[in-house]
Amino acid sequence: MAMTETKLWTVEKELWVENRLGLHARPVAKIATAAQQFDADITLEKEGQVVNARDLLDVLALDCPQGTRLVLRTRGPQAREAATSITSLFARKFEET
Repeated sequence: MAMTETKLWTVEKELWVENRLGLHARPVAKIATAAQQFDADITLEKEGQVVNARDLLDVLALDCPQGTRLVLRTRGPQAREAATSITSLFARKFEET
């Protein structure tokens, strides 16, 4: 039986919440939906508190108003793609103002 090697990427990015209303239900749902599409462990960290980005309630519990700094960490075969997708949501301010 042959063994295949899978590359496990690890990506860490600093993100800032720029949309006026911060991370409320709609943006958090977009994060969770995006996170579920990838084969990677995806976490968000705020001031030492780390949560699974797939868990809507945990991300909401971080309480992230506009101006909040977060650290996104992804690890797994699709870590780079996951980081790009979630970073893009933040860059577009979740299509909000």
